[in-house]
Amino acid sequence: MRTSARVRPPATLVLRVALGLLATAAPAAAQDAKPPPVQVGKITFSGFVQADAIVAGSSRALDGSNGGSEPPDTFSVPRARLGVSGAITSKITWYLVGDFANVTNDGRVLRDAYLQFTANPQFAVKFGQLVAPFSLERLTTYSKLEVIDRSVIGTSLAPSRDLGLMVFNVEPWRGWITYGAAIINGTGQNRLDENDAKDVVGRIATKVPRLPHLSVGANAQTGEQAAGRRHRYGVDLNYEAREYRIAVERVAQRRDYATRVDTAGFSVIGAYKHHAKQPSPHYAGYELAARFVDVEDDAEALTSHQVQAGGTYFVTPALRLQSNLVLPIGDEQPRHAIRWWSRLQFNF
Repeated sequence: MRTSARVRPPATLVLRVALGLLATAAPAAAQDAKPPPVQVGKITFSGFVQADAIVAGSSRALDGSNGGSEPPDTFSVPRARLGVSGAITSKITWYLVGDFANVTNDGRVLRDAYLQFTANPQFAVKFGQLVAPFSLERLTTYSKLEVIDRSVIGTSLAPSRDLGLMVFNVEPWRGWITYGAAIINGTGQNRLDENDAKDVVGRIATKVPRLPHLSVGANAQTGEQAAGRRHRYGVDLNYEAREYRIAVERVAQRRDYATRVDTAGFSVIGAYKHHAKQPSPHYAGYELAARFVDVEDDAEALTSHQVQAGGTYFVTPALRLQSNLVLPIGDEQPRHAIRWWSRLQFNF
């Protein structure tokens, strides 16, 4: 009888951990493989470190002239995250994550800090600081993101980490419906609320019958801010097979502040994933990807029209080297500059 490729003898597992997170011969893609957990007693450690190199061309002013300033070429460590987690009981777990780079974190170290109660795979509750359930792009982790960093849709048109309470399922219902709903402050991570009102945010995604690789998602958020009411809506399609991924997402935001400000746009991403048939200690696969973003903002601050394209080389499933060309389209954007952006990322 033929043994399944997913079954590993204990001795082999020990050897793979000792070799330092090397690529395996399992049929999973490099970006889907996870390094073995690092455990000390009952506490599990995880995290990642990113090191960037950015070379930027000259930028343009809003009128299309060459009056824009040229952003500096730079090396940076945008994120250096360390997470610890553990179990209090068989159903109650805790999770704590800090970011020690602080380049993109406004000097606030704390990222995630929550307790989770899992009644069963279809009903779980988180309480604390957590990632709100909104946007396919925002919920795609850095270990699976095919291009360097998220677009304005994932960074500014979707809620990120916030303080609140969320209910969700840890496994898709009957293998095809995933949901999440939360009540949050709406002010962002490490911030107290500015009023008594709370934001309500939710997402539901489902597999398309007879098309197992295709899923459809819908997102919504509404809440009263100190400056006025804010609404966000979004829909997305995601086709993900072993060697390809194509995703389309549209998000709209309306801010009824002193004046109404509307923002809306979409992104399209396509990726080809090559898996090493016989991974070596220095090669586990590669990806080629491109993303187009088109967002219009009445206030112009979030306007973005750009193409980002490049590749990822997996040294091991835990170590990757990415390089992207970011090409803005049009001269009306506040930050118009061509960038060559490279990143080395190590997950543990």
